[in-house]
Amino acid sequence: MAGSDDEKVPKSGLWSGAEIVGESAALKEVFEIAKVVASTNSPVLLRGESGTGKEFFAKLIHDCSSRSEKPFVKLNCAALSTGVLESELFGHEKGSFTGAASQRAGRFELANGGTLLLDEIGEISAEFQAKLLRVLQEGELERVGGMRTLKVNVRLVCATNKDLETAVAAGEFRADLYYRINVVPITLPPLRQRDGDIPRLAEEFLQRFNKENGRSLNFAPSALDILSKCEFPGNIRELQNCIQRTATLARSTVIVPPDFACEQGRCYSPLLKKAVADRNSRGAIHAFARDETVSMEQSTDAVAFAPGTAMGQSGLIDRERLEQAMATAGWVQAKAARLLGRTPRQVGYSLRRHGIKRKIF
Repeated sequence: MAGSDDEKVPKSGLWSGAEIVGESAALKEVFEIAKVVASTNSPVLLRGESGTGKEFFAKLIHDCSSRSEKPFVKLNCAALSTGVLESELFGHEKGSFTGAASQRAGRFELANGGTLLLDEIGEISAEFQAKLLRVLQEGELERVGGMRTLKVNVRLVCATNKDLETAVAAGEFRADLYYRINVVPITLPPLRQRDGDIPRLAEEFLQRFNKENGRSLNFAPSALDILSKCEFPGNIRELQNCIQRTATLARSTVIVPPDFACEQGRCYSPLLKKAVADRNSRGAIHAFARDETVSMEQSTDAVAFAPGTAMGQSGLIDRERLEQAMATAGWVQAKAARLLGRTPRQVGYSLRRHGIKRKIF
């Protein structure tokens, strides 16, 4: 490891230099886990709500590791097509596609010897999941349009706010890739669970605002009390925006409660919280309805295919779910069955009933 723990990790638990500020018990617990994990090369999966600081923790793990002198490279995987993602991560050769005017190294090459952060890992397509898995398993890749195999030595850190377990069960995320990246999961606490950290963060953000804008604003104690009572569903990112907005519009050098949008009836955070709650509620209702439908279908099938008939087990699997699971499992029926919680026989029967021909790779 480059440097001792004492050099890398302040005893106070205040990591302002690494963009992580706080001394709450919830944060200290995560610090301790990160410090232990940093001394290894194990893959890490950072989990937590949006705005909880996953990128900063990835950088912290890198800085506290033996790879700290090597590159820290990051890529947000969200909303990137398979082709763009492949080029970004693996690189490409000149002329490999329209617009490829020169050879370009990918993020894996750039991070060789160091750490690669793949943010929003849960958003990558099923097609690219298979390509990524191969690189992680073998430590080898080819640039897009290239023939030469390149060896890479990268410490992988992934981040997501998605429920990957549900995604695996639904056939949206490969189970083998899930187990490859989920070696050491670290769940970052939301701001509402970090008792006492909101005032510290607020002061830090206000100091940055003062420095960037040549101001000398301060908080009245009552203003910090108001902030401490907020839930901030957008977490640290939302708190930072709140401080910047309030400081920009403040009418004196001391920020008081009436300066906050929430005290003026102009805060949209409660609306966001309600919208998210409504969406989750609708999702739960729809999931319940789907479960009820599946249950009824299975009951009907169990009667229609009682022991002694052509199919002695319950359930015709939904075509879309079946195709997703088969694609994720590489068209191996046994693997697809595990993803769906069914037997290989049920999978085979459903493939025949839907007229789905098995793909051979």
